[in-house]
Amino acid sequence: MMSRYAFAAGLAGMLVPIAVQAATLEGVVRDPGGAAISGALVTATAAGGLFAETVYSDAQGRFRLQTRQHGTLALRARKAYFADATRGAQVAAEGTLTVDFALAPLTDAGAISESLSASAHYTRIRFEDPRDRQFFQVDCLTCHQLGNAYTRAVRPSERWRQILTRMLGFYNVKDPAWIERYAARLEQAFDGTPVDTHQDHTPDPSIFPARVIEWKLPEGMIAHDVELFPGDNRFYTVDQGNDRIYITDPATNLTETFHIPADGIAVGGKFLALYGDPNPFSLAVARGPHSLQLGPDNHYYTTDTVSGQIGEFDPATRTYVGHDIGGTAMYPHTLRFDRKGRVWFTLGVSNQVGYYDTVNDRMQLVEIPTDTDRAQMPALMPYGIDVNPVDGSVWFSSLMANRIGRIDPDTLAVEMFTPPLVGPRRMRFAADGTLWIPGFGSGTLVKLDTRTMTYTSYEIPPLAAGEIEAPYALGVHPRTQEVWITANMSDRMFRFLPAQGRFVAYPLPTRGIYLRDVVFTPNGWVCAASSPVPAALTVEGGQQEIACIDPDGSAPMP
Repeated sequence: MMSRYAFAAGLAGMLVPIAVQAATLEGVVRDPGGAAISGALVTATAAGGLFAETVYSDAQGRFRLQTRQHGTLALRARKAYFADATRGAQVAAEGTLTVDFALAPLTDAGAISESLSASAHYTRIRFEDPRDRQFFQVDCLTCHQLGNAYTRAVRPSERWRQILTRMLGFYNVKDPAWIERYAARLEQAFDGTPVDTHQDHTPDPSIFPARVIEWKLPEGMIAHDVELFPGDNRFYTVDQGNDRIYITDPATNLTETFHIPADGIAVGGKFLALYGDPNPFSLAVARGPHSLQLGPDNHYYTTDTVSGQIGEFDPATRTYVGHDIGGTAMYPHTLRFDRKGRVWFTLGVSNQVGYYDTVNDRMQLVEIPTDTDRAQMPALMPYGIDVNPVDGSVWFSSLMANRIGRIDPDTLAVEMFTPPLVGPRRMRFAADGTLWIPGFGSGTLVKLDTRTMTYTSYEIPPLAAGEIEAPYALGVHPRTQEVWITANMSDRMFRFLPAQGRFVAYPLPTRGIYLRDVVFTPNGWVCAASSPVPAALTVEGGQQEIACIDPDGSAPMP
């Protein structure tokens, strides 16, 4: 099934022929006095705005983008504390075009404040106890930045109470005092006056060769997770809020929309059947696909949050079926395969972990202990999950309970642990059995030696004192074993080099971006889907996207 958007994307894709041709855009970024600006983001966007490539200026202010785009392109240079510079360009299919930029420094306090990332504005939210602030971050940054242009708008007390009632209601929090406490702090913090801070945007020289590639996705609600299918070298992205799969061809920049059939499931799915709720978590859909993983049979398996199923999609035949989890199991969330072909998954609402044996068509559920740091929080929210490649044990995180756990895959015995962080989210294993955990509320990356149960914590470097990152997910590169982290408060992605204990920050060209699960393509790209909610209001340009970093800037298309 092809949407109208696919036709529009196809027009933009005409600017990128499959034949191996390349144009080169190069130049220098300077300030008005002629001094070089290092670390500026120079972006070339195709006509229609659906595809863009970005490179960084080096220590001498020079940039170079080799691209298969040609025709009419929009060019933009951006650097913190400077006004954007934009211009159009006619780019031939081959040859070199020199384009220089002069960026004017911002001088007005209001303009400077407006240009700063959400992390700067978030510092104005005050709590007496730092731990309370960290748990506030877990509760309130789940689906978008807090402190960007939309979320920091001045609102009266009653409006903040309405927003908090709805958002905390997703976790079944109904305590008026809890809602009022959060609302009062947001109203006080976001009063419309400029924020007074200085962020350090000095680039790490190792980012200079890199390239950032973006594909805008059709208008949707939560384009949650993405993977590249090796069978056709296309990206497959599930949209939880629209029962869709977007299929993006990076060679042509064309995106198709596959509409997942309801197959008789009513809007509201299992939530409607068990609780009479036709719109759980504001998801007016029948299935609600959240995450996807490629199985050994080359089918994609999805967690269908609303229907309470594990979905199965065959990319070759474009067919989709659901496998009922059964019982009162609610809100399947993240899933990973083990070596036996079983796909393990968390169940966020019913506080369980399960697996689906794809060979024998068998479901198994495991009840999770109710250990928690927050007895007053109704939701415990089993969230991330991964399989230890050394011994096959299954590890999961409980986001709201502030716990991680281990399941013996044979006996299904469960052990629970309290990690030295706040808000463990989507964690992953390294090849040697090291577990890397993002601390969503504490702004930390934690390394766990699962053999000795020894933890090592690393603060993800903020842009200024008092700021904090919100690491949502991470991935361990299969070749280098470096850790890549989606940290969603400063429009950056991070690369952590374990041997050096050092972070490298990659500024991203889109403000308000909110990246989900990290995936790696065979050609070395690091990718994630961005789906802040609602995208139309919370992200620059108003669209969801797939964003990839090519760290060396020279990898061919997948």
